Amino acid sequence: MGWQNSSCALCTAHAGTILRELELENPVARMLGAASQAQEEETGDGANAVVLLAGALLDNAEKLLRAGLPVAAVRDGYDAACKEALRLLPGLACHTLADLRDPDGVAWALRAAMGSKLFGYQDFLAGLVARCCVAALSPEGAFEPDNVRLCKVPGGGITDSCLLEGMVFCTEAESRVHQAHKARIAVYCCPFALARGEAKDTVLFQGAAEMRAYGDAEEELLGQRVRAIAEEGAGVVVVGGRVDPLALQYADQLGLMVVRLGSRRELQRLCRAVGAVPLASLVPPPPGAMGHCQRVYLSEIGSTAVVVFRQDSGVCPVATILLRGATDELLCSLEEAVTDGLNTYKALVSDRRLLPGAGAVEMALAMRLATLGTYLPGLEQYGILEFAQALKTLPAALAENAGLPVNETMAALEALHQLGTATAGVRPGEGGAPTMDAAREGVLDSLLVKERVLRLAAHTATTLLGISHILVAKKSGGPKVRGENPNWDLEPDALE
Repeated sequence: MGWQNSSCALCTAHAGTILRELELENPVARMLGAASQAQEEETGDGANAVVLLAGALLDNAEKLLRAGLPVAAVRDGYDAACKEALRLLPGLACHTLADLRDPDGVAWALRAAMGSKLFGYQDFLAGLVARCCVAALSPEGAFEPDNVRLCKVPGGGITDSCLLEGMVFCTEAESRVHQAHKARIAVYCCPFALARGEAKDTVLFQGAAEMRAYGDAEEELLGQRVRAIAEEGAGVVVVGGRVDPLALQYADQLGLMVVRLGSRRELQRLCRAVGAVPLASLVPPPPGAMGHCQRVYLSEIGSTAVVVFRQDSGVCPVATILLRGATDELLCSLEEAVTDGLNTYKALVSDRRLLPGAGAVEMALAMRLATLGTYLPGLEQYGILEFAQALKTLPAALAENAGLPVNETMAALEALHQLGTATAGVRPGEGGAPTMDAAREGVLDSLLVKERVLRLAAHTATTLLGISHILVAKKSGGPKVRGENPNWDLEPDALE
C-alpha cells in the first residue's frame, strides 16, 4: 500500500507503519492506532490483528445496541468471552520450541511472522534472523532486539543479505589508515579536537612573537593528547563529533585509524560490541576503558563505503544483519520484516509455546465461544456470540488477501473445525485446496502474541463502549488565503 503526504512519499504494506504515519484526528481512530502501536512495540507482530478484531467487535456491538441491548450487557459479554478465550488458548498450542539456541528450530518458528511481510523469502530470512538471534543470545538466556543492528546497503538482491558478528557502519575512515588487526579501540563521545569553551573570549597579543607562541602551544597540547592515546596502545579511535584536521594529521603520523560516528546510539552499541567505555573528553583512556576487536577495516559493498568491526572468534554481544535490496522501498520492507522476526524471537524467549497460524486459532476459538454462548443464559450470551463472530473476521481477511473466495473458504474451514481439526487454517498460496493443516505446514504463531492481541483488542473495544460522549477538538478554521487564481474560493472539482 502506498500514499503520499506533504513531506514525503511512503510505500509499505506494514500495518504498524501505516498507522504510525497516518494523521488521525478522530478519537476512536486514534485509540485504535495507539492500541496497534502498543502491540507493535511489545511483540513486533499482531498490529493488524488488533485493529481488525477491535473494529469487528465495535461493529458487532453497534448491532446489539441498535437492537436494544444495554451497554453493560455487551461489555460483560465481551469480558466473559475474552476470559474464556484466554483460558482455552494454551490448550490449542501444537508445538513448543525445545532449544532457543537451535537455528533450525528457531527458523521454523519464525517463518510465519516473516512470511507475512515478505512472502516468498520467509525461509531465507527466517534462517538469517535465527542465526543472528542465537548469536546475540546472552549466556543467561536473555535477548534484547537492540543488540542486533540492521545496516541497509542499496544494491544486490535480498538473498545477498548476510550476518556479521560485530558491527557495520555506512561511513568512511577519516584517517589514511584503513584497517587494523587485533586492535584496541578508544571511544570518545566528543570531537577529535581540543575542547572549546561555550562563552566567547578575546585574546590580546602584544606582538607577532606572542601570537606564534600561542598557536604553537595549542598545537603542542593537541599533539601531546594524540600521542598519549597512541602510547596507551590504541590502534583505532572512534569519535562522535567533528575531526580536527590537525589532530587527524597527528593520528596519521602515529598510525591511528580514526572513525567518526554521528549517532550516540551507534556509539553505545559499538561500546557493547567491543567492550569499551565511552569517554567524554579527549584524554588518554584509563585502564579498562578500551575495547578489543579482531578486525577493523574499510570496505565497499556495492557502491557504498562501510567500516566493519568484526569479531571472528568468541562471543560477541552485538550482531549486524547486512540488508541488501534494489530499492529503498524494498530495503524498508526488509527492515520491517527482520524487526518483526527479532521481536517474535524475544516473545519466544518469554514463552516457547506455539499455536497454529493461518487463522486456525481464531476459528477454533470462535467455534468454542459460539457453543458457550448458545447454552449460556442471560444477556451476556449475545456479547459472547458476537465476540465469536468477530474472531472469524481474521481468517476471512486472510482469505481475501490471498485472493480466495471468502465464503467458500470460510465454509470449508468451519466444516473442518466442526469435525475436530483444530489446526486447519487458510492456505496463503495459489492452487489446491483453500485450507491446510497449519501445524503440519509450519505456519506457527507465538502464544504470547496471540494472548496480547486478544487482551488488547477486547480492552480497547470495552473501553470505547464505556464512553458516553466524545468531544472532538478540531483545528481552527478561517477564510482561505486569496491567491492569484480568481476562482480561489471555489472547490477544485467545481472549476472547469
